[in-house]
Amino acid sequence: LADLNLYETLDDRKTALFFQGLTRSNTLKRINIVNNGIGVSGIQSMIPFLSNSNLVSLCLEGLDEIKTEGFSLLFQALHNSPIERLDCNDCSLDSIEIDSNIIPKYLKRLALAGNCIDAEGCREVAKLLQKKDPTLISLNLDGNKIDDEGILVLVSALQTNTSLKKLDVSQNNDITSKGGGLLLKLVNDISSIKATMQSNHTLQTIVLPALDDDYQIYIYDALRFNVDYYPRRPGPLKVKGAQLHSRQRAVMCRLQGVEQSNAALYKHIDPFILPEVLSLVGRIHGQGELFVALLSSIAGMISTVNREEFLEEQKAFYEAKLKAINAVLAAIRNAKSETATLENDQQSRKPNIN
Repeated sequence: LADLNLYETLDDRKTALFFQGLTRSNTLKRINIVNNGIGVSGIQSMIPFLSNSNLVSLCLEGLDEIKTEGFSLLFQALHNSPIERLDCNDCSLDSIEIDSNIIPKYLKRLALAGNCIDAEGCREVAKLLQKKDPTLISLNLDGNKIDDEGILVLVSALQTNTSLKKLDVSQNNDITSKGGGLLLKLVNDISSIKATMQSNHTLQTIVLPALDDDYQIYIYDALRFNVDYYPRRPGPLKVKGAQLHSRQRAVMCRLQGVEQSNAALYKHIDPFILPEVLSLVGRIHGQGELFVALLSSIAGMISTVNREEFLEEQKAFYEAKLKAINAVLAAIRNAKSETATLENDQQSRKPNIN
């Protein structure tokens, strides 16, 4: 027996009896327990089996009595197991606690949909994304109580994560345009070319809550680069598509709350490669964008020239100051030398009494 499905048949007492009989089973790979009356004591009775099982998938759905304590017990029991998928959907989890030292080693998919997880819960979930050598590739937080603060927590954890490919935060109605901007910035940070290059290039799917169309469009556009060019890093393509297109960049700056300045963008491009960049803009985005880029790059160059003039003036000022200081030092040294010479002359003129 590799698969076991239990629908609306168990309570805590029956669960204890049932799993006691399963303790020595090593053939089960997948268990689905749906809409059963199992609470914390029922989860406790499953622990001996779970700790020594060969399960790769455990799906608990509609068990609204397991609470935070039951979830913590599950994580502890599965720490050394080969479990890859854990679903705890619609289990009335208003909070969760995850010990970083007992995270299931091989967990790839975690579903916590239909619970009451908020920003504090996101901080616990973030531990799975920030651990050394993360394994999680899919995280379902659909239908919880996540707001913009919770999104900020998840985004911060995902900035350096290279495992997660799918994130579901749909049906979290407290997420606003601010949260949408954070998610967009995660996958295509428009604040600078360097920031774009360092964006998250691993995520391939984000299931979003109800947001303005612009957020949906630009997030999915960035994710498309991640999908099409995985496992290669699509950073340069995001730069070409967004940073070097003035209209696209203007919209993304607005969505991310970033001050737009095309002149500042081109100012930070090495002058030696600027002609190549301008040629690239013309080839990819057309003559209209090339004209905008030329105007912006000229403004940047003028700014650079002005700065160069300022530095030259500063250099001349301090060179004059240094010359004056050297003259004073020379006068002091000459005075010391003349004093020493005079003292030697006086010493040599004294009569020799012997």
